[in-house]
Amino acid sequence: MADATRPDQGADDTRLSNDDDQQRGEGAASSFKDLGKRASDRVGTVASEAEAAVSDAVETGRAYAKDAVNAAGKKIDGAKSQLAKSCDDLTKAIYDEPVKAVVITAVVSSLLTALLMSALRSDDRYY
Repeated sequence: MADATRPDQGADDTRLSNDDDQQRGEGAASSFKDLGKRASDRVGTVASEAEAAVSDAVETGRAYAKDAVNAAGKKIDGAKSQLAKSCDDLTKAIYDEPVKAVVITAVVSSLLTALLMSALRSDDRYY
């Protein structure tokens, strides 16, 4: 009976098979754990890169807005100074020649009145 199997050999084979399954399961769990760790690290890296990109975009937007406000302020200041100069020149011209200023004002007022009346008049009148 050299070929006869021991009665407990089936249990040993089952135990060996279970041990193999457990080792394979632990190996798979370890692989999935490593895969999860790498994925988590990659997500953290992508999140950090996205945060940096958003921060750069915000800073660039702030810089553009600041430049636009400064440029608008300079234009407004330029317009104010030009208006002040024009007012000063007009005041000086009126002071130097008051009669001429009154005549020019009357002519300009008459022209503006005529333009306004022609714009308000309806087009269906024929005189």
